[in-house]
Amino acid sequence: MAIILGILLYKKLHIFINAVPFLIFFILFFAYSSLHFRRLRFTKINALLLIIHLISSVLIYAVCYFAFNSVVSQGILVGLICPVASASSAVVGALGGDKEKSIVHTLCDNVMVAFAAPIMLSFSELDKNISFIQSVLILMAKVIPITVLPLGLLIIMRRFFPRTAYKLSRFDWVSILLWSIALMINFSKTTFAVFNLGKDYSADIIIMIAASLLLCILFFVAGKKLGKPLNQSILCGQALGQKNTGLGIWMAYTYFSNPLTTIFCAAYSLWQNMFNSLQMYLHDKKESKTT
Repeated sequence: MAIILGILLYKKLHIFINAVPFLIFFILFFAYSSLHFRRLRFTKINALLLIIHLISSVLIYAVCYFAFNSVVSQGILVGLICPVASASSAVVGALGGDKEKSIVHTLCDNVMVAFAAPIMLSFSELDKNISFIQSVLILMAKVIPITVLPLGLLIIMRRFFPRTAYKLSRFDWVSILLWSIALMINFSKTTFAVFNLGKDYSADIIIMIAASLLLCILFFVAGKKLGKPLNQSILCGQALGQKNTGLGIWMAYTYFSNPLTTIFCAAYSLWQNMFNSLQMYLHDKKESKTT
């Protein structure tokens, strides 16, 4: 419904794009509010997933950089580097996977991306008016506050205001509501860009939609195959396949000059939601048969 409303009401909703970073901040804050930090442990599989995410992003972007123009390659880069979706842990739990390891990966991936994304995005569009270091620092100032500060704020609240933090943990469901609003606004902005600029970039739009489908399949399949020997196919599939496309769309719109770079993330969001819906349907069907 959020996607459909974003497309239908794009003329009215796209103007609220600047509210998205605030929404993402509180999405992560409420999503982390119910976590039990003492139970969380960083393991080898978490380290492996972070390394794969970073290396695959660099390698695939390098290929796209030489194969496509800047609009397509930058759109794909944002989709590659954006962190795992905050909702992935809920999907892992629903499918019977290791939810705690998924939560650890979500936390660590967001922190890693907060520092890695500014470097990669700055490299992909060098501005002659400012140095590379300045570009990285400007992007870090935009990305780090909304991805890392929610966790820091929650830790401080638990230390000095434990009762308030406990009360907030009852409202972790708010993150899903805010995520829906952010998704709706992001899709409205992408739709607005397509209707205003799409005629001149129709081939690029088709390439990004096709690439998003191909990479979505690749990441989910590769994740499942990687995790199968470790009995963590659900965790690894979601860790590599499910992306925080809301953050990706915002980063693309904020940093790149062409708003059509948001199309890759918007299309990827469609594919990953369809795939996860199918996975949960098949899982529930299997569970109902066994009971």
